[in-house]
Amino acid sequence: MTWEDRIKDAAYTSPGGNRLTFDFEDLEVGWTHKTTAYDFANVNGTYIQSRGVSGRRFPMLCYFAGDECDVEADGFETLLAEPGFGRLEHPLYGSFDVVPFGEITRRDDLKSAANQVVIQVDFWQSLIEIYPSADKDLSGSVSASIDAFNAASAAQFERQIDLSGASDIVTFKDRVLSTLGSVQDKLRTIAKITEKANDQFNAVNDSINRGIDVLVHDPLTLAFQIKVGIQAPARANAAIRDRLKAYTNLAAEIYGRPDATTSDANLFLTREQFVGGYVSGLVVSVLNNQFETRGEALAAAASLLEQWDLYWAWRDANWAAIQALDTDAVPGASSLDTGEAYQALFDAVGLAAGYLVQISFTLKQERAIVLTRARTIIDLGFELYGQDFENKIDFFINSNEFTGSEILEIPRGRRVRYYV
Repeated sequence: MTWEDRIKDAAYTSPGGNRLTFDFEDLEVGWTHKTTAYDFANVNGTYIQSRGVSGRRFPMLCYFAGDECDVEADGFETLLAEPGFGRLEHPLYGSFDVVPFGEITRRDDLKSAANQVVIQVDFWQSLIEIYPSADKDLSGSVSASIDAFNAASAAQFERQIDLSGASDIVTFKDRVLSTLGSVQDKLRTIAKITEKANDQFNAVNDSINRGIDVLVHDPLTLAFQIKVGIQAPARANAAIRDRLKAYTNLAAEIYGRPDATTSDANLFLTREQFVGGYVSGLVVSVLNNQFETRGEALAAAASLLEQWDLYWAWRDANWAAIQALDTDAVPGASSLDTGEAYQALFDAVGLAAGYLVQISFTLKQERAIVLTRARTIIDLGFELYGQDFENKIDFFINSNEFTGSEILEIPRGRRVRYYV
């Protein structure tokens, strides 16, 4: 038996149970090792921690040919748009539970290859259930986890921080004010969009700045206020991409420092109050957003999980560096990490990510066409959206980032996204 004998038909079965075969050409598959690299001072070499592998990703060009190629392609698009988990029968690699991921592109080769339609789609292998199930009141469940995180993190910080010396207090105050200044710079524009969020953001920051000399002696209250202040802009009615980017950039300022992994316990503990706040800000952001498209929700989930992985690796590396010191160099029993804050934040991230994956199946799927001739926005918009386009003109322009000239006429060859 040769490799040609082992090739099977390619087919996709939708969540509704409808199966359709299609032709194909070259095939590929991709997957990722979930690994983290740790470099420790005075130790030659790098320790690689392996946390398993991702699901497989199958980018495919699906061909339909013949007199009925357009009808078959229409049917295939309908199957791809169904919410839920489908089944891919891959001609080489086997059968997998999959979700059509991201942008789907259709090309009708009317001139170069008559009687042929090509649909490009990425099938991603998916576990049917991975994240914790939320209660009916998802917002209440996540909010409870965030509240638990805020309280546990502040209590843990009070136990662990060592402010026994005058120099410790001065250094601690400078670090808090310096990092708080960066928070204000990056989140102020977002907070301003919603009056209530802006008022809370400013009130908390003003309280910390004015009362810092008192609050350094009350680390429990200070840590709690830091979290509340960081999370306030997440409830503003700003674009979700802007909110996620702001919190991600704040975290990157700490992860990217030369001393990101440190054995200075006070430095790490102070930074962790802010970094944990940034991750919780991402969670609060996605819970306070109305997602319109599947791609937008899945991108937010990916961003949230990526930041959780970065936070987890950064936190773990710092704890390892701190606990590698002689016990006399670490604040007594306060160096013990009970894990309460970590678990509460993990629950919040898991619930939020599961929620995003779940709702993505009910949201509009992104598709794209490549124009074979110049079109006007009105002409093309009504063709793609029907009469509902009257309510989607701004969304259509923004999602494609049309330039001024393109608003007058979209040129031939332009890739245009739309959602169904």
